[in-house]
Amino acid sequence: MIYLDNAATTFPKPENVYQALDNANRNNAFNAGRGHYAGANKAFSIIEDTRNLLCKKANAKSVIFTPSATHAINQIVAGIDFFENDIVYCSPYDHNAIARTLHAFSKKIGFTLKLIPLKADLSIDLDKLQFEIIKDKPKAVFCTHVSNVTGYILPISEISEILKQTDSIFVVDGAQAFGLVPVNCNTMNIDFYVFAGHKTLYGPFGVAGYFTNKINLKTSFYGGTGSDSLNLEMPKNGTIKYEPSSPNVVAIAGLFEAVNWTFSNNIISHEKDMFNYAYKKMAEIDDIVIYNDTNLPAVGIISFNIKGYNSEDLSEILYREYEICTRGGYHCCPYIHDYLDTKKTLGTVRISFSYFTTKKDIDILCDALEELALE
Repeated sequence: MIYLDNAATTFPKPENVYQALDNANRNNAFNAGRGHYAGANKAFSIIEDTRNLLCKKANAKSVIFTPSATHAINQIVAGIDFFENDIVYCSPYDHNAIARTLHAFSKKIGFTLKLIPLKADLSIDLDKLQFEIIKDKPKAVFCTHVSNVTGYILPISEISEILKQTDSIFVVDGAQAFGLVPVNCNTMNIDFYVFAGHKTLYGPFGVAGYFTNKINLKTSFYGGTGSDSLNLEMPKNGTIKYEPSSPNVVAIAGLFEAVNWTFSNNIISHEKDMFNYAYKKMAEIDDIVIYNDTNLPAVGIISFNIKGYNSEDLSEILYREYEICTRGGYHCCPYIHDYLDTKKTLGTVRISFSYFTTKKDIDILCDALEELALE
């Protein structure tokens, strides 16, 4: 099997992550902070050590753990005090974790949802955005850091500079970026930065979260915290206010090792090498359509189609006949396909590279695409 669906989840994971997960399951799978014994205290230490490590890597004051990036975004949106007359912006590149959540809350509350403008090359139009931000003074701006369709690295720093002219809340979806693309929550003036443990951090499923330098969200998730249990109100301060329920200490232990490994390797350099090698070979194949603009900054993601196929059929054929794992479809991104004009092909076939992708993998893929293009 050749695995080229790393934007969905990186696979394989580093060996130290597998070892950490096994060790935690066997020796540290206790309910952190819920008991007065060594195992519970050790589990609590694992969580806090991971929290501190993550904050250091993102230059953030706090991190809230959640089961997934989607849970994190829901908690953030539900925690912001939106009103009917508010204006909210999001990016055309945003995943449904943002798009559907904002759509649901806009229907419920009545605020106006607008899209960040793009240029002809589908990069963010910063000049037009600045004009609209100053005019609209939005309550919040949501934006993905890296597109999971084209790999485009959005200009988060430049957007944050524009937002300094307003009191807008800036929320960044870094599920495809953190660990791969540098982020500094403090200097970039990001209010909430979301990450997913199982993607670019090379960690396990079941742990994600968001960074913040000012915890001021309304409580939207309730339950036990292991403290002050006779009080029916949630805690008023600290990360515990946003982390009820039993924490996934096993996944967090795996994430700790994954973060150390990820930030010790120059993964983006390898991905760019794989991207350049694959793009050059794929561009020489007849009847292939590639949707990436190589003039834009990007990570190792390529979206394409072959004329005569829809994306889902092509992706299925690549696995059934060649055992190559890709992703066909719309990739949970409802807006960007209007710009790419890919609704007629049911989206795109996406290949996404990781630290473990090799040129041999790409050679086999391109040989398969050449055969399919000739049929």
